[in-house]
Amino acid sequence: MSRDVLEKLLYDLSTSRQNREAFAADAEKYLGRYRLSAEEKALVRDYDVRALADLGVNTMLTWGFWLQAGRRNPDYIRAMQGRETTGPRGTTPTGGAPS
Repeated sequence: MSRDVLEKLLYDLSTSRQNREAFAADAEKYLGRYRLSAEEKALVRDYDVRALADLGVNTMLTWGFWLQAGRRNPDYIRAMQGRETTGPRGTTPTGGAPS
């Protein structure tokens, strides 16, 4: 597990528009900047905030990560409760970066 690296990644996405744009343009390429396992990359790519929190990632970072993608706060709460959510702008999640 790379909790510190995951937290650095989420911090970078939450604090830099340039990083957010790079992630949205090509999530896989952006994730290649960080030393993460394939499973950890999938958690970020799929916005699986519950699983990230279960790995010990700070929930303020998962919350900021969720919101910076244009996702709704009520959906974050549902995701953290392990319930189904809608994606950005009320769409069904696609498992990738927001369009």
